[in-house]
Amino acid sequence: MEIGEAVRRMGLADTYRDRHWGGAVKVTDDTVQKAEPEWLEGLLAALLEVEKPTYPMRYGFEAALRRLAGAPGDAGRVASVRALAAKGRAWCGDLRYDLPEVAEWLACAQPPEHLLAVFDDAEASDELAACLLQETALRYDATSAEGFAERLRAAGHPLAELPLRPAEAERRHGLPRYPGTLPAGWRPPGEAAPGPSGLDIEVTAVDWLEARRALGAYRNWPTGEECLEAGLFQLDRPLAPADLGASLVRALPALSTRSGVTGVRRVTTPDVLRELFYGAGSGGAYGPRMRAGDARRASWESLAGLVGFPGDDFTAVERAADRCAWLFYGSDWHMRVAEPLDVGIAVLRPDRRTVAVLAATDSD
Repeated sequence: MEIGEAVRRMGLADTYRDRHWGGAVKVTDDTVQKAEPEWLEGLLAALLEVEKPTYPMRYGFEAALRRLAGAPGDAGRVASVRALAAKGRAWCGDLRYDLPEVAEWLACAQPPEHLLAVFDDAEASDELAACLLQETALRYDATSAEGFAERLRAAGHPLAELPLRPAEAERRHGLPRYPGTLPAGWRPPGEAAPGPSGLDIEVTAVDWLEARRALGAYRNWPTGEECLEAGLFQLDRPLAPADLGASLVRALPALSTRSGVTGVRRVTTPDVLRELFYGAGSGGAYGPRMRAGDARRASWESLAGLVGFPGDDFTAVERAADRCAWLFYGSDWHMRVAEPLDVGIAVLRPDRRTVAVLAATDSD
């Protein structure tokens, strides 16, 4: 189909009540979804010339842009997608994609050398490039983009202080990357941790000023005691890390631990950080989800809150987390609709007398 004819057909209807609706949306379903990259670029450029785009045009623009971002190409392909994405946001405010999402599309489909080329001359005002920097840093190594990172820092960009390569605890995140690998399927990490039977210990709830920070990775999940919980507890005596288990979790006076505690597993710092990262990235059952940069920052903030570390030095936070003992757990408080939507994290801090709990749940 000629590009002009495709644009014309998309413009024949604006709602499903129009008699040409089926033909208008089929341009995307039948043609755009099978088109070659060069045709897609031409269509996107032509659509940007339309002053009053119809819904099928907006629908087609997003589909074409996503396909173009995922098509094999060179650094010029990445540059073209960036330019068209930015122009599209200015062209029509009703488009459903945002620039962080486009950065994710590119990072999942393009080789690292083409992504890194973006940062040679990107300006601090380029939001798509700032998001792409974090998508690249998590998947590969973006230390060659230090110049761009410095420009972001000078401009006060909120993502500027994130590391330009994955921290050791981030290497299990398993993000999709070129040439198309996908994250491993979800499975419960760790080993069963029943803890000692007949545990005789007193637990007292204490105020937790950092509770909101600890919940940062879940700030886009439903709120309220029925969906989110963060608690801090003091033990009457030190507890050995080897004794941290289900028996201690059941002794905690938290909403998420009062009944039916099950599936308690001993886990590590990377397991916890991955759980926090994917919690931020999912947004619960219905989002909105955070993309890699914001999800990365939120997951580290939550980890720091859980371990009681006051700063934002990720290396120091990771060291502090490694000195803790960690558990995942489930309970009757969780809705149990889907396992990834039920979060239960308990941490025994290095003083061996302080336990923090973070729990989240959601349903579809």
